[in-house]
Amino acid sequence: MGSELTRTHTLECDRFADEFSSVVELVLPETTTARLYIDEAELGMDPDGGACRRAWGAIRPHLDRVPGADRNGTVAWTCPTTTEQGREHLFDLIALTDGVAGAHFVFRVELHRTDAPVLESIPHHSAVGLDATLLGEWIRSGEIVDLPGETACLVPTETKFEWTAEQRRWRIAGGSLCVETIDSRKASCYGLTNLRQARKSDDGTGLGLAWEPDDLPDDAIGRVLSWTMDKLYTPPTAVPCETAARATAVRAHVQEILEAYDGREL
Repeated sequence: MGSELTRTHTLECDRFADEFSSVVELVLPETTTARLYIDEAELGMDPDGGACRRAWGAIRPHLDRVPGADRNGTVAWTCPTTTEQGREHLFDLIALTDGVAGAHFVFRVELHRTDAPVLESIPHHSAVGLDATLLGEWIRSGEIVDLPGETACLVPTETKFEWTAEQRRWRIAGGSLCVETIDSRKASCYGLTNLRQARKSDDGTGLGLAWEPDDLPDDAIGRVLSWTMDKLYTPPTAVPCETAARATAVRAHVQEILEAYDGREL
């Protein structure tokens, strides 16, 4: 197994396939090879397994096997990212991740510059990470990057804020607000792109939060899912920041993420 990716940024996105494709387009000039981990057992899955089988039958003859790299029950293949044909095959496979079967069939995607990993993705987790230190001037470590035309952005993985208040540890890291009890027995993280409002408390040292409700169908199934989400998903509606300066800085950072993500204002 090669060297591990130094993950400086992750993708925050509304859907996945189109946003992932946009990230790959930006990164591609800095890469030489794509490594693709394929799980053919997923080709029988509905509703898009048939489309995946047809696409795979056309693409597979143009890829090279890497037997020594097989992992987690998947089969490793590679193609160059420096040729038009190689890039075309890569994007054809990425397009399949828009489907249920495709997101599992294209199990993992890695982009390398020679032997150095630049990007890795697990589509069925909607996860993309990359190393900005190996890329060009368009992205720097610590910077939030918007993806024009997409409801998405690249967010630094580093912890931006960390403090303790009201018997809990609070942390803003990547695209999440994380809360942990002092005894570390309970911890939860909440995606900041679900935030629609962050107002300062009367004394300025805290933030009152309002979160977007999930878009669920108005039927029996939707009501059951809504009830379940209400029980399991309980993001904090108040964040004690201890100081007005920290509250201001946290709110400004979250606003920067949302501005890059979809232009939203808190």
